[in-house]
Amino acid sequence: MGREASRRPYAPPDREMFVAQLGPLAPHFESAVRERPDGTWGLRFQPRDSYASEDQVHGDHWADWTGSACPALLVRGTKGGVLPAGRAAQMVTRRPGTCLVELETDHFVYANDPVGFAAAVRGFLAVV
Repeated sequence: MGREASRRPYAPPDREMFVAQLGPLAPHFESAVRERPDGTWGLRFQPRDSYASEDQVHGDHWADWTGSACPALLVRGTKGGVLPAGRAAQMVTRRPGTCLVELETDHFVYANDPVGFAAAVRGFLAVV
């Protein structure tokens, strides 16, 4: 779904039609599809909000990241390309108490490796 497509209203009459229009993104967003009160189908969120969120992650956020001393769990998908290994290493170095766990999956670690993600969270909570 490109930015332009995210602005167009699309309200198919059944779930299958909506999921089909997601194309290759369907495996990531299928669980977020819901029936609306008017009987049409859509996502639980507005795609334009996702783009706004994405735009806000760019820039210098080191002060935010280092502004807390509480323990932090950083879970990185090694196949995603969203968080490069070098940046994750910087995050661990700059913020004491950060635990890095890398999983052999993409950015959607909680969805594509739920067992590994749960183990990472459990392990982190067991020591903090």
